[in-house]
Amino acid sequence: MPDLPAPSSTGVRIAGDRYQWLIAWQGCVTAVRDAALNGANPVVAVGVEVDGVGNVDDVVLYRKQPPHTYTQVKYAADSSTPVNEEYLLKLSDQGGPSILRKLAQAWEQLTQDETPVDLALLSNRSPDAGDPLISLRDSRTQLLVPKAGRQGPRSKTGQARARWAEGSGLSQERLLELLKVLCFDLARDVRHLHEHLQMMMFAAGLRFDEEAMHAGADWVARQVADGQRRLSLADIREAIGAMRLAAGSSRAVLSVATLKPDPMAKDADYAVDWVDRFESDSEYTKRRPLAPATWEQLQADLEAAPSRMEPGATAVALTGSLRLAPTFLVGAAFRMVTGADIAVAQGPQLWSSGAEAFVVNA
Repeated sequence: MPDLPAPSSTGVRIAGDRYQWLIAWQGCVTAVRDAALNGANPVVAVGVEVDGVGNVDDVVLYRKQPPHTYTQVKYAADSSTPVNEEYLLKLSDQGGPSILRKLAQAWEQLTQDETPVDLALLSNRSPDAGDPLISLRDSRTQLLVPKAGRQGPRSKTGQARARWAEGSGLSQERLLELLKVLCFDLARDVRHLHEHLQMMMFAAGLRFDEEAMHAGADWVARQVADGQRRLSLADIREAIGAMRLAAGSSRAVLSVATLKPDPMAKDADYAVDWVDRFESDSEYTKRRPLAPATWEQLQADLEAAPSRMEPGATAVALTGSLRLAPTFLVGAAFRMVTGADIAVAQGPQLWSSGAEAFVVNA
């Protein structure tokens, strides 16, 4: 592949907007699936470029009950600026507040009446593994706490905590309260975002090819251009019908990762992560569990899947990365569930156990 020229400033801006519209469309897909599966606190609308919520206005997931999720989307054209203390505390080019201070100000504004909120900084930038606080980020929750508050004031963590507090305009106690609800959703590069979004569309019973994915993002862009800042579930359903994106029923998600991490794990109804419990660092050569992990332990985790899913969840989307043996274990686990239908996406194709053929790429 020939080298690509460096993008212009306009090109970077267009790419950043596109990234945001894809994130917003992902929220729309979440709303559709939540409604279909009767989620406990479903997303009922999606806000884009919302007024009156400070610097977390890019994408808002409105739930039936608070906390709503307010997201600041930050796109970068390259990897030269990882997320670390310097990035978060640096003043803007015009000398204005830093990213962290803007997040803190938005949090205080949104919670002044004691309404709970969730915040997220979502970016294709990677976390800086050498940063005293960012390195403490839990990959499961994407939060810096509780580790960020555990060490004393003289430790590297404590000193960084003091700098963050000063930079945010908060006391250290208030900073830790902010960090309890501020997710650092990082390293979401465009390819990863596409893969995750297409799997979300698959689970929501929608067409999940690239054309369908971009059609959804285009629809969001048109709504923003027309001044529509809140997209209701009814709006989203109407758009899905007009774009002919419906392809079946929504499904519960079973994520099984044995070869590489699954982007859908966070959204799964039940997730089995054995990536670090298989031998070899390469997804291409992983064949068997790494001692002391055993096939029997993996079998037990997979056999527990039906009981861990929502009662009555017989339509299941299987996502992740697994070879033939674990796939058979999943099939055996759900064989005893009356009417269970497990589906797997292979490229743009859907393979379902309810159809005549059920094929998994091993």
